[in-house]
Amino acid sequence: MAYEQVELVVAGVSGEIYMARVLNDGMMSNSRRKATDDCLRATTEWFMQNKKKMLQFGTHNPDIKATLFYTSDTEKAKRILEILEEE
Repeated sequence: MAYEQVELVVAGVSGEIYMARVLNDGMMSNSRRKATDDCLRATTEWFMQNKKKMLQFGTHNPDIKATLFYTSDTEKAKRILEILEEE
């Protein structure tokens, strides 16, 4: 797999993240590797290394801004989850 042709994509059915070549029709090629755990681990380590607590970024939908939070405090994590589950 030539890396310049590789993208991180989310599978529509399973929701898993794959490192794969995307074909002209928008589908993933058969040469792909599941990368969900690697992506989550690298993201967590990025938050820790850069001493970040929150990150906001745009999505494919211009009306939606995504926000990620990081804490190693389990009590804070519970409170954040309670707030998020109110929606």
